[in-house]
Amino acid sequence: MKNGLELELKELDREIKLLKTESKKILRLEEKLKAQKDIKEMEKKRNTKRRTLLETQDEIDSRKEGLIEVVEARLRQQISQIELVIIK
Repeated sequence: MKNGLELELKELDREIKLLKTESKKILRLEEKLKAQKDIKEMEKKRNTKRRTLLETQDEIDSRKEGLIEVVEARLRQQISQIELVIIK
């Protein structure tokens, strides 16, 4: 999931950059305004995806820490053997 979000973010960054470049070439005010609105909308989408990516990374880190704690606890366990019954 993390890699997919990173790829989507990179693609959005490229699209925003392209739109900004193209909007600089626009001469008519109405078209320029529409282009700016489109850019703002894409930037909102990118920011939302960025937040999602950060939340996903935090979740992954939490799970990783939990697994490390479980493994450490298992390594600290001591195994002992006691004879309960002796049959003769």
